[in-house]
Amino acid sequence: MKIINSPRVMSISLSALFTCAAFLFSAANASAHGYISSPKSRVLICKENDPASPTLPACIAAREAGNNGFYEPQGVQIYGALDNHQQLIPDGKLCSIGRGDYAGLDLVRDDWPTTLVDAGVREFVWTNTAQVKTRYFRYYITKEGFNPATTPLKWSDLELIHDSGPANQEAVSRHLVNLPHRTGKHIVYSIWQRDWQIDAAEAFYQCVDVEFRPTSSTSSSSSRPSSHSSSSANNICANLPVWSATAVYTRSQQVQYNNKRYSANYWTRGNNPERYSAPYDHWSYLGSCEVTSSSSRTSSSAPASRSSSSTSSPLPG
Repeated sequence: MKIINSPRVMSISLSALFTCAAFLFSAANASAHGYISSPKSRVLICKENDPASPTLPACIAAREAGNNGFYEPQGVQIYGALDNHQQLIPDGKLCSIGRGDYAGLDLVRDDWPTTLVDAGVREFVWTNTAQVKTRYFRYYITKEGFNPATTPLKWSDLELIHDSGPANQEAVSRHLVNLPHRTGKHIVYSIWQRDWQIDAAEAFYQCVDVEFRPTSSTSSSSSRPSSHSSSSANNICANLPVWSATAVYTRSQQVQYNNKRYSANYWTRGNNPERYSAPYDHWSYLGSCEVTSSSSRTSSSAPASRSSSSTSSPLPG
């Protein structure tokens, strides 16, 4: 058998090999998707409601506005995001990221299905159909006073409430997110940014509709004397910077994050103190930012006694 070893044949073989490798790499990239499965995101709810024949009013309206992408809730993505989310996604288009096949997600309506929540720590779960290196998962929530029934979602409406920091490949990513006090309906906006230095610059986006349960008021007015205790919370983190994934911290530097106080154990950057706090880890946990003090006192909104010469009309009864 004659072996052909010409430069031209070798060149063609190498070219074919590189083309095949590039195809496999692209295929792996294309499958690297994720979506929030708990609480269910807006796009997942409409996907499960049948994009071709939905029954939920909001999903019916979204179908008319553009919902071809709803078959793939994991596909709300920008390939070259590279942390430039606000520059790439215009106001009013945050849920669809400006893509026509997801345009229905941006509709301003009062009937998007919501998940009932309370202020405090809540688990959010990303289901990842491919496992990749992560730069961060970030969670934002709309500010108090925002009304999703009348206002298109803008970047200025959002407040950052959680940054996971870097993570390895995960099929399911779970995050304990501290929801601040809110009233009524709000939107939680989440971004999953892949690590562009060792993986790819791609990012994924999800909108989650939540509704805060009403809280009962503990205050009451009375003309009768009453004994009660009061408490006040002193924020000892008021002068501490909020942890940033891009900032550099050195030994003994303190930060605040999710209403907690941390001290750096050594030089660190991009390591979320909530995930990396232990005696020999990047951070040491110093406790809550709020220190509560209590006091008891007796008060009355009515005078204890009246002079017989008083000209005021007596209190009834």
